[in-house]
Amino acid sequence: MRIFVINLDRAPQRLERMASLFGELHLDFTRVPAVDGRDLADRKASHSRKGMYYDLGSGEIGCFLSHIECWQAAEKEEAEYNAIFEDDVHFGAGARELLADTGWIPVDADVVKLETTLVRTLVDRGSTARAGDRSVRRLRDTHPGTGAYIVSRKGARKLLELSTDFADPVDQFMFNPVSVAWNALTIYQVDPAICVQEVVVDKNGSVDALASGLKHERPVQEKARGSEKLMKEIARPLGRLAASIGATLRGQRWGKVRFR
Repeated sequence: MRIFVINLDRAPQRLERMASLFGELHLDFTRVPAVDGRDLADRKASHSRKGMYYDLGSGEIGCFLSHIECWQAAEKEEAEYNAIFEDDVHFGAGARELLADTGWIPVDADVVKLETTLVRTLVDRGSTARAGDRSVRRLRDTHPGTGAYIVSRKGARKLLELSTDFADPVDQFMFNPVSVAWNALTIYQVDPAICVQEVVVDKNGSVDALASGLKHERPVQEKARGSEKLMKEIARPLGRLAASIGATLRGQRWGKVRFR
């Protein structure tokens, strides 16, 4: 399994950090030069199709194109599976053992998500496979983030075919049930996850070399106030309870995927 790391030319500190992390794991990786959104002004102007949530900024377009380059490389590889990482991830325990072997990957997997964004999602309660002391479960609901995942050759081929005219962020394209890609892909989740991105663990917002360059392109959701806030606070636990009961009846589990 080859490991690809997406990295901007203007972010050498991130590359040095990833080289150090993979060095500690005794694993090699191939750098994929990221498509820089700063160079995509013309592409942004011509990218007028509306997406599910908001119009893509040049940084989001560059991020998507960078993953496309990884899928193109993965499709051409002799290895059946290849791992793709963005350059701001943190690793948990046992990452080397999991990445050095592919025998644990379910044979029907198109994509195996290695990270968590610590949002509530749905996964099968039962494990399809085991990766060391971790479960490998089917992912059944939205779980954004493309910081770390494994893609098969056939999965890469599907992603390339479906992304010729993309209009949404790459993580929503891959990991949201309303996306055209969702029904075409068989997606698994490593649980607990072995990776988490800096933007997830740093709730205060990074200002250093690992700060997300896409945060300013994504719309900020206005906070509810007054009676609207009160109604949401009342509805939230009821909604979670209903989701949990429904998941149990379907043989699934509703909750956060832990990072370890």
